[in-house]
Amino acid sequence: FAFSDHYLNLPFDLSRVMFILTANLTDTIPSALLDRMEIISISGYTEEEKVEIARRHLIPRQVRESGLKPKQIIISENALRQIINEYTSEAGVRNLDREIGNICRKIARRFAEGQRQPAGITQQSLAKYLGPAKFIPEMDQEASQMGLATGLAWTQAGGEVLYVEASLMKGKGDLIITGQLGEVMQESARAAVTFARGYVKQARIKRSGLDTQDVHIHVPAGAIPKDGPSAGIAMAMALVSVLSGNAVRNDVAMTGEVTLRGRVLPIGGLKEKALGAVRAGIKAVIIPKKNVKDLVEIPPNLKTRLKSIPVKTMEEVLENALEHSKKDRLRTRGKSARS
Repeated sequence: FAFSDHYLNLPFDLSRVMFILTANLTDTIPSALLDRMEIISISGYTEEEKVEIARRHLIPRQVRESGLKPKQIIISENALRQIINEYTSEAGVRNLDREIGNICRKIARRFAEGQRQPAGITQQSLAKYLGPAKFIPEMDQEASQMGLATGLAWTQAGGEVLYVEASLMKGKGDLIITGQLGEVMQESARAAVTFARGYVKQARIKRSGLDTQDVHIHVPAGAIPKDGPSAGIAMAMALVSVLSGNAVRNDVAMTGEVTLRGRVLPIGGLKEKALGAVRAGIKAVIIPKKNVKDLVEIPPNLKTRLKSIPVKTMEEVLENALEHSKKDRLRTRGKSARS
């Protein structure tokens, strides 16, 4: 049980040593080594947790290390939340610590130059210390639109909203997929198209035209690689929306894998995706029925701000995601086709 260090040329007894390692992703860990480890997954922090961590630990430490006194700098809660949302994009607080340190050092320099009054950091004065916001959503839904659905994705920086666009054009029934999507996500797009073909035929939607038109599915932010099956129901939702002429609710996000028969399969990373939905102003999120057990991981204060809608089939997704004014019309068509 001894390890011999080749630099010091001395043996070390490692029989009672426990090694703890951290990583953002497990994909880069060799499979043989990963198989011999016990994996402990730690979810990202909520916005409220980040605020408390900054108040209790980050700000006092950075003030002390910058040579300031606590009364010489006051960071408002709104400014702190703006730093979290617009100047950092992470599951942890490492970059938040850096940004607070930048502010403290600039304030310390002003006091060294002769400033006497305490410095107050507000939302209006934040840009003077940190510059313009670094993380602004590339695309926000201002209103419910036809052919545009909101999905949810897991990233190294936590959960994010993922917009899925669908459009039809004259062609031969081909499928065009853009947005730098991985193989799994492209397969989800093909499954979504197959489901949409079957659904519009069953519901007798006149605007189908899939045999004489090409289907184009695009996921914006094309510079960012995307993969995974959890955007399947969002793709199917966008397709059915553009085929039927019904808009998709902009305050509802969805995550789940779709099958050819319209079943909704479970996904991973529900807590992180829920956090991303709240940050984007989403009011409700559609999740697979089998992911209900994962709701215990979501903090209680988050559950009050975000309604969870468990579903088993795409028909339930359509009932909850389509605009109310036109939803009933589509649902009635579907029922009449099945009777």
